[in-house]
Amino acid sequence: MIRKTMTTAIAGVILALGAIPASADTRTDVRDLAAANLGKTTCDTNSLGGRGFMDSCRLQHAWCADFARWVWGNRNLYTDRLNPAAGSFYLYGEQNGTIHKDASYVPQVGDAIVYDYFGAGRAKHVALVDAVNADGTIRAINGNSGGTTEMNSTVRYSTGVGRVGQVINGQTISAFVSPVGAGNVRSAVSRIGVRFNDSSVHVKEGNLYDSWLNEYSGGVVKSEVDGDMIGVLTTSGDLFVKQGNLYETWYNQTGGVKDFSLESSKGRVGIVRTDGTVAVKEGGPQGTWVEQMGNAKEVELSGDYLGVVSNDGTAYVKKGNLYETWTTQLGDVADLEIAADRIGALRTNGSLTVKDGGLYGSWVEQTNNVKDFDLSGDYIGVVFNDGLATVKQGTLYAGWINQLGSAKAIEVDAKAGRIGVLTDNGALTVKEGGPYGSWVNQTSGVAEFQLTNY
Repeated sequence: MIRKTMTTAIAGVILALGAIPASADTRTDVRDLAAANLGKTTCDTNSLGGRGFMDSCRLQHAWCADFARWVWGNRNLYTDRLNPAAGSFYLYGEQNGTIHKDASYVPQVGDAIVYDYFGAGRAKHVALVDAVNADGTIRAINGNSGGTTEMNSTVRYSTGVGRVGQVINGQTISAFVSPVGAGNVRSAVSRIGVRFNDSSVHVKEGNLYDSWLNEYSGGVVKSEVDGDMIGVLTTSGDLFVKQGNLYETWYNQTGGVKDFSLESSKGRVGIVRTDGTVAVKEGGPQGTWVEQMGNAKEVELSGDYLGVVSNDGTAYVKKGNLYETWTTQLGDVADLEIAADRIGALRTNGSLTVKDGGLYGSWVEQTNNVKDFDLSGDYIGVVFNDGLATVKQGTLYAGWINQLGSAKAIEVDAKAGRIGVLTDNGALTVKEGGPYGSWVNQTSGVAEFQLTNY
């Protein structure tokens, strides 16, 4: 039987504040929508008139998670951070406080069933509870079930025991996950990641006074922290990524890499190989690579945006699935940043321009003599060639608010209200509360850093 195998990783037990599970009526609606698609393949016309479930037909990958999140999403349930990975449902339950790992839990109609969760985001399969019987058995409805390939597998029922730890059709129930009503979201968890001058990578999670955890001991030429994902590029060109809590296992993604980017909310990993080719995977560290283009020097991921800077300095951006068409943005680009519907480009001459409105917005010139910049929400942070770090908040026409001198890099995190500056001498300082907050010294001997949240 074909089962979903791609996963994202567990992010640790972080209970949602105020998350409200779906109502009984909504759960019935989930059951009915799922059942209306019995027997359909991933490329059939679904009961709502679309093609298949999410983008599984085009991607031709295992689609049990795509089916389950399609059902939840079309019944107005909160589906943030769910992606094509079966393990993303386990992570969703951890993050929103709706995971049930106790054998005493009696499942409810509409719950997700996560099978064979191995940790670090790996799960074999996910299905939805269709019925709960008086004798303790359940009926599940599964996407990507039966068949010989993902393309001829279908939506099918399975019946069996119905408690955590029990086995249905050779797969062990690791957890039930209840859906959360739309509009109920958990509080963000903040992270700071640093690569030290000794090429080791450390991360802290929580407040500015929390302790650092050594994530990778050395031999790293680039690191990135995005949401609950951490990536390190080694001196040998190997990319390792982990997703979930800070103690998860590293997974070797591929070799021959010269640049990479992470996007945790979509479970995306993007790479530029040493030969200039770009590939992106979706579904966390266990996803499948989709080739994008060649002749590139930089890749940038943000939400469902994907950006590339070619070797001749042309910036290309697409939005949506990994097969969308590229749009040419700008030439003479040294660095590209994307945040929500904002796209920013630092030209080779040091001028900075930013657009609102996504792919087809209008560029607004910001400033000149820039050596580093960052975008997040309605924040723009820049470091000038003379070392002055400054920030603006609001529209693209807002005024600059000077922050610190002797700076070489800046990071902004609008959701957390954080601004971080790395000084010329390798000292890292971060403030909360926006541009007028108070600085808190973090550490020294830093080569690069990131601010993020999830």
